[in-house]
Amino acid sequence: EMCIRDRYMGCDYEHGFGYYGLGQLRHNSNASGPQFGKKFKKEGVLGIFLDMNRGELSFSLNGENMGVAFKSDALKSGPIYAAVSLLHCAGFVLVNGIPAPEIFIK
Repeated sequence: EMCIRDRYMGCDYEHGFGYYGLGQLRHNSNASGPQFGKKFKKEGVLGIFLDMNRGELSFSLNGENMGVAFKSDALKSGPIYAAVSLLHCAGFVLVNGIPAPEIFIK
């Protein structure tokens, strides 16, 4: 598939869900989204928890649960392609396959 340069990775599409550092959510749009959580920029630990049984996607920032960001039947089935998009000078360490942190357990 061809990459379209004027679209942000993932969240522009029907099955794309994103949490922006501006403290906004994006789904099926690169232009706008509702306010969510806290703003973040140069530092921090972003946690992502997908509950495919419930169709819920939640985020945490620096160990603080931001709550359920998205609830959708699209999140109940796979395949799921996780992606991280970084702006400007940024770096990250990806850790997956670990038990869900207590902050996400209801």
